Amino acid sequence: MVTRTDEGEVIGHIALYRSSPPNKDLYEQGQMMVRHDYRQTMMATKLVHESLEKIPPRYELEQVWGEAVCNHLFTQQTVLGQGFYETGLEMDLMPAESYSQANSQATNGRVSTMVVFRNFKTRPQTIYLPVVYEEMLQEIYATADCGHTFFTADAVLPADIATVGELQMFAEAGVARLTFDKIGGNFKDYFDSLEKQIVTSGIVVTQVFIRLTRPWTGAVVDALRQRGYFFGGALPRWFDDDGFFMQKIVGSPNFDGANIYSKRAKKIKEFIKFDWQAVTGTIL
Repeated sequence: MVTRTDEGEVIGHIALYRSSPPNKDLYEQGQMMVRHDYRQTMMATKLVHESLEKIPPRYELEQVWGEAVCNHLFTQQTVLGQGFYETGLEMDLMPAESYSQANSQATNGRVSTMVVFRNFKTRPQTIYLPVVYEEMLQEIYATADCGHTFFTADAVLPADIATVGELQMFAEAGVARLTFDKIGGNFKDYFDSLEKQIVTSGIVVTQVFIRLTRPWTGAVVDALRQRGYFFGGALPRWFDDDGFFMQKIVGSPNFDGANIYSKRAKKIKEFIKFDWQAVTGTIL
């Protein structure tokens, strides 16, 4: 979607597009640009609103997601005012060099992003919550109101299922993403072999994406925590089934640089900080 002046000059742009999720029907809202002389107007908010009003009905989208940067509060304020809700926080996702002083987005250190979703149609599922994260995930889902049924994820990894995963590395951003479609009894060895590739590639941030619709999700979370991974958040409809992600950072995450707007999001950030300290044995 673009916006023009009466003279036909393009002054703004926003898009809904396919990005990270394996579910190709889950589109991300982003790529917003507003011409510099319109940045102190309501143009950005209007673009977000109009694109959500017109594009999802046209393409029968059931859910839209986004990543609201945390080096300032404007994006978070805008999306929350348009019906999005926060489900997680991607620590240190983007290099500081991605943001320039000219755009009034300069930052100290890597930039985190708040993960947000908006529902247009829900699909109730049976969700299995890892014991260590059960309370936090219940709070996150309380706002979503998707009609899910929740159980504790206390099953062991199934020996008769072979793990299937995909590794993506974004060298310029220093980010690696591991997405697991299936997880079975060989998960630990399978994961360790992939992580060796990451360690030798100079990656700073590693994210792991798994399904929340398997009763052995808790066993996967325990294995990841033993390897230094900490809470990321819930990902509604990520696989079409709901997903969950964990993350690992080389060094200390830039918690001070992650500016958070809402009370709900601040609680997610504090929980992530607490979990990072727990899995790494770090005291700040």
